[in-house]
Amino acid sequence: MIPILVPDLPTTEELLPWLQRIEHNKWYTNFGPLVQEFESQLVKLFTQENKGHFKQNLYLTTVSSGTTALELALLALNLPTGCHALLPAFTFPATAIAIKRGGIQPIFTDVDPQQWLLTPKIARQVLEKKSYDVVIPVATFGCPQPVEEWDKFNEETGIPVLIDAAAAFGTQPIGERCIITFSFHATKPFGIGEGGLVVANRFDFIDQVRKLSNFGFDCGTITQSGSNAKLSEYHAAVALAQLKRWPQIIERREKIWEIYRRNLRVMENKISLQKVPSDYIRATLSIKINSINTHLEQFIEELTHQGIQTRRWYYPPLFKFPAFRDAIRISPDGSNDLIITQKLSQCLLGLPFHTSLKEETIAFICRHLRI
Repeated sequence: MIPILVPDLPTTEELLPWLQRIEHNKWYTNFGPLVQEFESQLVKLFTQENKGHFKQNLYLTTVSSGTTALELALLALNLPTGCHALLPAFTFPATAIAIKRGGIQPIFTDVDPQQWLLTPKIARQVLEKKSYDVVIPVATFGCPQPVEEWDKFNEETGIPVLIDAAAAFGTQPIGERCIITFSFHATKPFGIGEGGLVVANRFDFIDQVRKLSNFGFDCGTITQSGSNAKLSEYHAAVALAQLKRWPQIIERREKIWEIYRRNLRVMENKISLQKVPSDYIRATLSIKINSINTHLEQFIEELTHQGIQTRRWYYPPLFKFPAFRDAIRISPDGSNDLIITQKLSQCLLGLPFHTSLKEETIAFICRHLRI
């Protein structure tokens, strides 16, 4: 079976120097020296990547996962229990789970038909019909959110913007006002096994997230309940080794996409792809099937028979999960149909995309699409 995702993590040899440092330090968690070094290198990386995009200082803190990054960021916003968060129905369940765990009520809305994102325009259209207290746009499949537009949205409305950029590390710009979270899950482009990151331009906010990741301790007392969500030294060791490999990982992913692009070109009238920036670091590959003669499930079975693993992202839409069926739904036109989300859910198919793929394997996959 050709797997849909294969992690690209450091080898034992690449990890060994960092593991030896852990053994020497005898410091395994609780904001250890490797975590501190990783965070320091991330600040330098973000500052370099976002040069000219913002003027304020940048602050960040690592946490144990992308989901806890969302949860703790929401906690640090100090929103009242029972308030409402706007998010796309077309995303991974973790976004909605983090909202509900914070005692916040989700409001599902639709996404842009080309970018597959909840955009500032959609958020403004919804706001004319239904108020909400925070908006959580998602960098769907790693496609970056327009952070400058979201900064303007926050400035004009006063509504906090928390961007779930789980798969967009290296692609999502950092703005002046938005809060951004990332995931370092093993299957992400920058994977370390498990881990997450919260980035903002306010020291006090990031300082509170850091305290909340350590149960909420502040000078020996707890004024706000947090969680045990610190990044361990072992995960930081993988992260530091991964940073050295990051340019090569980006290069390999770009080559894999270029091979796919050439092979998919012959099907341009039958499939559509997400509209993304030219410098996008592709996290996954989903094709939108414009027309298909057989039922999608039957098509998937045929690909499976050929040894090609696929995945339906995101199927079903979040509002069809039992855990979220009581959530409010509202599209930009005021209805609750969420037509774009439902259409994407019915006709998107995820194909194998990872750095272990060979050119002949990609050609084999594309030959057997038979759309």
